[in-house]
Amino acid sequence: MQLEEKITGYPSIDKPWLKYYSKEAIDAPLPECTMYEYIFDLNQDNLDHVAMNYYGSDITYREMFRQISIMAGTLERYGVKKGDVVTVCMVNAPETVCLMFALNKIGAVANMVYGASTSEELKKYITDVKSTLVFTLDMFQEKFVQIAEDAELKKVVVTNITESMSFANRIGARLFKGLRPKALPKDKRFCCWNKFFCDRFESTYTAHDPKAPAIITYTGGTTGGSKGAILSNIAVNATSQQYILSEGGLSRETTWMQVLPLFIAYGITCSLIITLAAGMKCVIRIPMADSIAELCKKFKPNYIIYGPAFWEKFADENENIDLSNLRATLCGGDTLRPNVEEKINRYLKRCGSPVPLLNGYAMTEIGAGGTLSYSYANKVGSVGIPLLKIIISIFDPNTGEELKYGQEGEVCIHAPSMMLGYVNNKEETDNIIRTHKDGLRWVHSGDLGYMDEDGFIYISGRLKRYFLYINEGIQKKIFSLDIEKVLIKHPYIDNCAVVPMDDSITCQVPVAYVIFKKEYRFSKQYEEEFIKYAEENLTGGYRPVKYFFVESFPLTAIGKVDYKELEKNNRIEDFGLNEKPNLPA
Repeated sequence: MQLEEKITGYPSIDKPWLKYYSKEAIDAPLPECTMYEYIFDLNQDNLDHVAMNYYGSDITYREMFRQISIMAGTLERYGVKKGDVVTVCMVNAPETVCLMFALNKIGAVANMVYGASTSEELKKYITDVKSTLVFTLDMFQEKFVQIAEDAELKKVVVTNITESMSFANRIGARLFKGLRPKALPKDKRFCCWNKFFCDRFESTYTAHDPKAPAIITYTGGTTGGSKGAILSNIAVNATSQQYILSEGGLSRETTWMQVLPLFIAYGITCSLIITLAAGMKCVIRIPMADSIAELCKKFKPNYIIYGPAFWEKFADENENIDLSNLRATLCGGDTLRPNVEEKINRYLKRCGSPVPLLNGYAMTEIGAGGTLSYSYANKVGSVGIPLLKIIISIFDPNTGEELKYGQEGEVCIHAPSMMLGYVNNKEETDNIIRTHKDGLRWVHSGDLGYMDEDGFIYISGRLKRYFLYINEGIQKKIFSLDIEKVLIKHPYIDNCAVVPMDDSITCQVPVAYVIFKKEYRFSKQYEEEFIKYAEENLTGGYRPVKYFFVESFPLTAIGKVDYKELEKNNRIEDFGLNEKPNLPA
């Protein structure tokens, strides 16, 4: 579709990206139904097609909907009703998929939490939403034993990750991968999955409230620690439908790799829902357990999403693989440097891929939708163009004024997939979603960037402070504030700042800059006592790899701590260090 030449220079008015979309796609309505209704209605003529493949087991759409209905019936008889929040602490498996849709079918809300979270984090996620029913894996059950009393849990339903695998895969995983089922805790609140779902009566009720909450997933927002973002049915469906419309139709005969975790919005809206709404085969794998090369050789997928680090490793391995089957190689979750993108594209082309790497940009607060590159609209170095129903523009973070093409400022997004708000946190909700002078509500991303005259977005830095930590193949955002809150409690500390540094194994690691109170400065003993305290109270990716004791922090022009300058680490002498930090390679 060719639009008239821009007349203002302001992206929110000109919308230059719309020239890449057809008029039919632009005019097409977004679904106004629940998540369950969305995939159910679109597949009534597709029931015998394979919906999910899970380690040797094929599950058709007919069987998937039957399992959803059976689970919904059990949940109803247990007493779960519309608006109730049920916690799902699982990873990618058919049980997770069916449970999420079963809750949605009866109008309940799925509280999707990460099993590797600490017990205290899990307790907060559960008590904040008043969830008393939890579904989890046996590998996480001990954490719920620890918090069951304080969190006032009534029932914890436990399963094993191998249950839905084929017999051969299940035996192999239990014998050779250490995934044998664990004994249930001796606590009457704990129940095995098969016992809980022993009734086989299907639910006859389907809730219909498109604006109602559907899922809660956890993110950091632009400030502070992790928060629960409440996404409505409309928000979840809008993101996936925009992609389907933009692609011009997805073939039911194609295969999509579901490797993104289902406890993040990105994995639900930009992967699972797209696949099932389009009636495709969804190959479900334990998150990030396989390399891209392994998946491409074994399944020959048509669509696959991974983070930049995995795509770069794929190119560096440089295997000779036939990639002619690919239709979309999607990338998101972190900054992709242009030289790395070009290296990946050279490798894809050499292996016969008809498409380059297609980069995107997303936020949980907008249903994990935002921008995307397409085979017909792609520029190296950019994160693509806005999805067809989304408006993105750049605003001056100090004045709030909209900026023109090429000017750097804060990336802000107006979207139909906008979250309802954060759980029990109106202050942070109002901070990230603001009404501008144009009368529209905009999500403030906390990211710096600019837009070119064709509507392509370029991300140049972060206003929000977190770093990406990869452990056992799972990528997690760790928020600097969560570490700083622990460090600042020590009686010797006046202030501290935690910033990320690149690490070849875990992606990024935290480094702490610490200002002691005057009476404790310049004492090796006090420094050692503080480090001992920090290492006793912080674990895993939250534990800084290095501590630097400084007299002051570099400041921005408006007097705020200049975290970008700390990250640069090239002017250490300017703020009180005698030597440069010995940082990881």
